[in-house]
Amino acid sequence: MTDARKEIDVAECLRRGAIGALGAIPGTLAAHPIDLVKIRIQTGAGSVRAAMRGLGTRTSDWPRYYRGLGPGVLQKAATRGPMFLASEVGTQCCETGLGLSRERALVVGSLSSGYVTGFLAASFEWSKVQRSLGATVGSVSARKRLAICHGAGLRNAVFDATFFGTEHAARRFGSLPPEATYALGAVAAITLDFPLDVALKRNMAAPTTSPVPRVGATLLAFRLLRDRGFKVVFAGLGVKSCEFGVSYACTGYVSTFFR
Repeated sequence: MTDARKEIDVAECLRRGAIGALGAIPGTLAAHPIDLVKIRIQTGAGSVRAAMRGLGTRTSDWPRYYRGLGPGVLQKAATRGPMFLASEVGTQCCETGLGLSRERALVVGSLSSGYVTGFLAASFEWSKVQRSLGATVGSVSARKRLAICHGAGLRNAVFDATFFGTEHAARRFGSLPPEATYALGAVAAITLDFPLDVALKRNMAAPTTSPVPRVGATLLAFRLLRDRGFKVVFAGLGVKSCEFGVSYACTGYVSTFFR
């Protein structure tokens, strides 16, 4: 059994934050076209073929696949840098304050830090979704903004706890390279949080002039699963697995420069 951590390692926290922020840039550039296809599937296109027809399949249509790239990079950098930093801080606080093992501290610390970072970065994601659909985010009520941000926080809490726990286990017990452990952790995380993400994207895709969502992301996710079935709700999972696998593999590669 390893000794409990005695104090916060500030340098390690900053290192993890730098990995997340810098790794998000090449990851987003590589995966953004896949992300747009995924968003269209989640907001009603129904299939990859239909989503790509909506964006265009001619060579001259390729700029459409980079709509919302600026907000997308901002959202990923604003989320992933603080995500890695806050997760490490939360994990070390659980180790020092509660005496938890690294594995348990990763899950507990990442749940709380994931909610906070998801909540704070929701506006960037909302803007990306609206622009990818050809709309513009206007002024909205405080209640609607709070509902969207809360849903984003819940989804990110599930994602972060699953990602960091899985990545740590794969690295420790699987002896895999960082590119593989990061991609594996990301795929495991999106599989668990996918219904929440679908519900959140539907709320984000609604016009900004529409009323406050009457159903939160969690309840809407359960209703979608009940009324439409797993096959419909998880229709875009393969595309999102590809997107996040590519994006997080890039982040894993960037991490090799911070050893």
